[in-house]
Amino acid sequence: MPEWQNVLPQFAELYGKNPDTVKCLLEFLKILPEEVNTNNRIPISDEDYRIRSKELLTNNANEVLQMLLIYLQNSGENIDYQIQVFECFESWLYSGDIAIASLENNPFLGHSFDALQSNELYDIAVDVVCRIIHETRDTSDSMRVIEQIYPRLLPLRESLKRAIEEEDDDKVRGYCRIFTQAGESYLELIVQHADAFQSIVESIAECAAYHDTEIVRITFAFWHRLADTLCEPRHADIRERFKTIYLNLVDVMIKHLHYPNDLSSWTAERRDEFREFRHVMGDVLKDCCLIAGSQECLTKPYTTLAHQLLNPANGNMLEWQQIEAPLFSLRAMGSEIPEEENVVLPQIMQLLQQLPDHPKIRYAATLVISRYSFWTRKHSQFIPYQLNFISSGFDNEEVAAAASMALKYLCKDCSELLVEYLPQLHPFYLNVTNKLNGADLLEVTEAVTHVVAAVPPAEILKALQTFCLPIAQGLHLLANKGVGANERDIRNACDKLEQFSMILRVFAERQKKDDATDVISLPVHPCISIIQELWPVFDLLLMNFGADSHLSESLCKCFKYCIVYYPAAFRPLLPEFMDRLITVFDRTSLSCYLWVAGKCVREHSTGEGTEATLTLLTFFERLSVTMFRFIVEKKPSDIPDVVEDYFRLNITFIDCAPLTYSQSAIFPSVLQAGLTSLAIEQQDALHSVLAFFNKLLSFIVKEMQQIPPASGNITGSPITPPSHPVGLNSNLLNLGTILCQHGSALIDGLFRGLMYTFSRDLQQNYVEDILTSLAKLYPHDSQQWISEVFQHLQDANLTSDIKNAFIRDYNLAIQSQDLPKLRRVTNDFVAIFRRRYLGTV
Repeated sequence: MPEWQNVLPQFAELYGKNPDTVKCLLEFLKILPEEVNTNNRIPISDEDYRIRSKELLTNNANEVLQMLLIYLQNSGENIDYQIQVFECFESWLYSGDIAIASLENNPFLGHSFDALQSNELYDIAVDVVCRIIHETRDTSDSMRVIEQIYPRLLPLRESLKRAIEEEDDDKVRGYCRIFTQAGESYLELIVQHADAFQSIVESIAECAAYHDTEIVRITFAFWHRLADTLCEPRHADIRERFKTIYLNLVDVMIKHLHYPNDLSSWTAERRDEFREFRHVMGDVLKDCCLIAGSQECLTKPYTTLAHQLLNPANGNMLEWQQIEAPLFSLRAMGSEIPEEENVVLPQIMQLLQQLPDHPKIRYAATLVISRYSFWTRKHSQFIPYQLNFISSGFDNEEVAAAASMALKYLCKDCSELLVEYLPQLHPFYLNVTNKLNGADLLEVTEAVTHVVAAVPPAEILKALQTFCLPIAQGLHLLANKGVGANERDIRNACDKLEQFSMILRVFAERQKKDDATDVISLPVHPCISIIQELWPVFDLLLMNFGADSHLSESLCKCFKYCIVYYPAAFRPLLPEFMDRLITVFDRTSLSCYLWVAGKCVREHSTGEGTEATLTLLTFFERLSVTMFRFIVEKKPSDIPDVVEDYFRLNITFIDCAPLTYSQSAIFPSVLQAGLTSLAIEQQDALHSVLAFFNKLLSFIVKEMQQIPPASGNITGSPITPPSHPVGLNSNLLNLGTILCQHGSALIDGLFRGLMYTFSRDLQQNYVEDILTSLAKLYPHDSQQWISEVFQHLQDANLTSDIKNAFIRDYNLAIQSQDLPKLRRVTNDFVAIFRRRYLGTV
């Protein structure tokens, strides 16, 4: 209502004089900034919003502040009244319209701190004080106000100590928020004037030591930001002053890491929350290492463990929680400990051998070994003990997951050192993989693969065959079972395929990382030799179990790694593989085969018009014929995953060889399939379809821009002058003609989606660009299309005036080729329509 210019004075006049109605005024004043700044459902342009926001808030801020002060001073003993005043004040502070500098000599600042002494006003006073401190975070501009704030913070420390002694959680939480906000806002002052501002840091440390972990959590961001600041080279001389605080913080964190003695009293949800909280505390411990030093911080948990384990007086009195917590802290600090640490870590590794044989302790100790595998590489004398410690963990179900992870990291970081242990690892691997599944199985497989990959090149194939033979045997057994296989057989086969995929991935990544030219120079890559040996088994699995969704996914992952990681070596197998994909996709309609087909195009396309690319085009066309049949027989909404992967395959071909792609005789059918699929509501599939249209149109626009126009004016169809590389002009003309024939249907599908079903990110990421490209390529046709589409749109909310106004603005933007305006016109229409009539954004 821009014509209403005196909103606040009129409200103040109507409701501000009668004590019975002042509460109405205060409620209005509190809500107004919230509505202006957060309500995105109001249909108003950005420019009008800026003007109205200034008129309602900024221009009235000083008057509102003075009005609130008067109401507060005249409130007497009316607590409810005072709470409303403070809530209103906090709302205007939050909006940023009350300049923080105006509080320098304003009694409101003192009243806000004084309110902390009132139990009834305490909560709102904490909010207000935190907001004031936050608004003064730009210390260079706010020093005068900070000079008024800081003397009022100092007495609060005694109030905090008293609240801690009384275990008043609410009071401690409030003071913790205030001091932490001060610490974060005045960080530079704390570092530059450590002595003067030490009280703030010490108060935050006292809050961090409190028993309520939700209160402790409030301090974490401060400790991290302070550590980051102190680690800057310019603050190297200051760091020592904070060392003691961070060292004490290590003890505090270890104390908080303890699980309760009676863990059975906790719900599963509370356990998950505490588990997450421990990892956040681990980040604080990393900060402690940065400031206090890794050796000093490691000494803390080591001393605790040594005292507990080596003190005869403890006997059997130790609870597992007392040992597990310092072990967890050791693991948390791992990333900040240098690999050359030779003072504390050797003692810790020796101490691990004396731990009680309790599953929780064993689990934590195994993860400590896992975290310090980088250190073990430089201290190989610990490898035999650690291998035995880890391998024995597989005998306990509660420890197996930690043992799998530890073995993975130990083998990855110490692979060369473990080659001599392969004879022992092989029987261990065969035994343990029969017990494991899922992530644990894959981690153990990854572990031994790292060691096999470190074997001298001449011996790699033999070592690889030794570890792959059980996989091959298991797959061959299932492949021959055919219809006699049960669900458990298929699940086991999936596990074995996942194992083989892991072997392929690890070998390829190590080859890339280590630049293993000696392996590449072998006549046949070891992994390809294994693939060739397994190929008949894979082929039989496809024929007998290709319709099983789980097995097909695992198979396609194997194929992907073959195609992506070993493209040259896999090329001889490609023709047979593509034929098999066409057959199995036609028989099963599973999307994973289209997904892996996209990998074939991406990795094996060799440029426009080459024999390899033309072969891939034929492959794509044969898959497309099957796809078109599925769309007719079913509906796109019934097969969203297939739609998604099919159009991603199209996008891949456009990326790799757009001209070859444009020659395809099936392109009109592809386009029709895309138009049909615009009605789908599954978001991933829609992303794929819209990305296809966007990619195709962007390619045509880009190529057209490189062709010199026949005249200075933009025409209604693509320009095709004679002076351009052979083939491109005719291909562009062909694409342009086909697209133009479907332009009205495309516009119709896009606007129905924008108005009713598309999410906001689809509009921003794809639709706006598609409409812009259409306006560039077909300016005259686009005007006709939008008119046709909107005149036929049947919606009671779309009056003729609304339709005509939008068509006029849309076409004017196209005529002037003002593409930013075209976006604005579309965005405004869609936003207003969905807000008013659909109740969505």
